[in-house]
Amino acid sequence: MNTCVKKYKFEAILGRGMFGTVHLVRRAKDLKPFVIKEQNLNIKTNISSEMVLREVQYLQKMRHPNIVAYHAAWIENNKSYILMEFATCSTLKELLEKREVPLMEENALYLFSQITLGVHHIHTKKILHRDLKPENILLTGRKGDIVKISDFGVSKDIQEESMSCAGSYCYMAPEMLSNQPYDLKSDVWSMGVILYELVTKQLPFSASDLAEITRMVCYEKPKPFDKNISISTIRLISKMLRKQVSCRPRTDQLLLCPYLVPFVARVHLNLGRIQKFSSQEKENLNLRIFQYFIKS
Repeated sequence: MNTCVKKYKFEAILGRGMFGTVHLVRRAKDLKPFVIKEQNLNIKTNISSEMVLREVQYLQKMRHPNIVAYHAAWIENNKSYILMEFATCSTLKELLEKREVPLMEENALYLFSQITLGVHHIHTKKILHRDLKPENILLTGRKGDIVKISDFGVSKDIQEESMSCAGSYCYMAPEMLSNQPYDLKSDVWSMGVILYELVTKQLPFSASDLAEITRMVCYEKPKPFDKNISISTIRLISKMLRKQVSCRPRTDQLLLCPYLVPFVARVHLNLGRIQKFSSQEKENLNLRIFQYFIKS
């Protein structure tokens, strides 16, 4: 590929983990900021060129305002580099950590609506994200209220055998923690945990070890909600946190939830465009439902 490291100035490390290092870079010719995900390709890191290729293939399929944009990828000196959009503000995790109290319910639902739109787009490609959590949800825009879903390093095509376990335990669905077959609705569980955390500033299930987390997630009810949280939000979260996979709503059903529709319409207005849905999405979504809220 004609893209190479020399075309970018590395300015800061945004994150470092077992899967690689994330850098803030600027393109040399115009100083435009980007993010580069750098990974060592060797036996020690257990990262292969095939794994990187799979992540790039997923990123290439994603073209949505609420998903981090992919720009390029290349391999150089036994390292892989993935060039992506730079989200200018912070992560959802950082936002929560800075606050002493939970988000206002209206603000939480506005952010959650964007998460739902992004995940719905992912699901229409028959792909699970598998690692939805606040640190993988970036915030950008002038007000820091535009959501960008990131990190497809553990994503998986739904047509593959769905028995392996990946992701962060506190956000993982019961079927994943118990090594049972899972599907797109496992991401919906993670979304339920995220919305719970946004409105309570705590996790619905928390423990010090994996065995205890697994037991709580698989068999116990979430921690009680605060009294100031509306019954509509509680019902929405409760539906996503149903233990039985088949009983959870799909993302298209969430988008048409009467309680959430006004927030979804507001997202469309603020982003300045109605997302051009694919033919498959149009089968599930009736855009006329949004028209009242878009016109008002």
